[in-house]
Amino acid sequence: MNFDKISVMSVREEFVRAIENKILSGELKVGDRLPSARELCTMMGVSLTSVTTGITELANKGFLKVKPRHGVYVKDYRKEATPETFFAILRYNGGNLNAHEIRSFTETRIAADPLVARLAAERASDEELAELPGLLEDFLSCGTIPEACEAVTALCYRMYQLSDNSIFTMMYKTTMDAQKGMYAMYFKKNGLQNAREVMKAVVEALVKRDSGTAGSLLLSSMESVISGPTSILS
Repeated sequence: MNFDKISVMSVREEFVRAIENKILSGELKVGDRLPSARELCTMMGVSLTSVTTGITELANKGFLKVKPRHGVYVKDYRKEATPETFFAILRYNGGNLNAHEIRSFTETRIAADPLVARLAAERASDEELAELPGLLEDFLSCGTIPEACEAVTALCYRMYQLSDNSIFTMMYKTTMDAQKGMYAMYFKKNGLQNAREVMKAVVEALVKRDSGTAGSLLLSSMESVISGPTSILS
């Protein structure tokens, strides 16, 4: 039996993380010019290879822009984001989203969820739709908020899978930790009962292939996250 060696974070990764944190904290602002690669080597005590490869990685993530013969500048990562940018933001915030990310994330769900409901109702087999009540029961029977977050994201992920749209499914899967964090904030403020009633109605509608009702319920549920008395933005 073989086991892989456990390795610590590389120097390049530490360099990348340090620059990310300076940008995300606002210490480095959009348009700021970084010191030269050799200056960074001296200031941070790392090799030139670690700096140059790290700068390339940060440029690919949307944090930096390399201008040949001019230097390296901080980019507006919100406008130049990649999936890795999103995960860097989560790391910096300790796995949590700030108000801007919560609003942006929820607006994405507002756009996607009704279509996911329609596609699931159109494309899933009767047997696949019949799986949803069991996942719903897992959510309804949860006694704690962490358990509820796990169960509701599992239910929503299965709905996304049943849409038979690989992009939607990957989007949900890769952001499940953020989803759980948002649900935790919502449940702590508003309790579980309303979400349970909504998801129960959504599942009942999908099993009947009533995508209009399911989509409308999901839409209003997502809107309540960022507007009205149940909003978690305040």
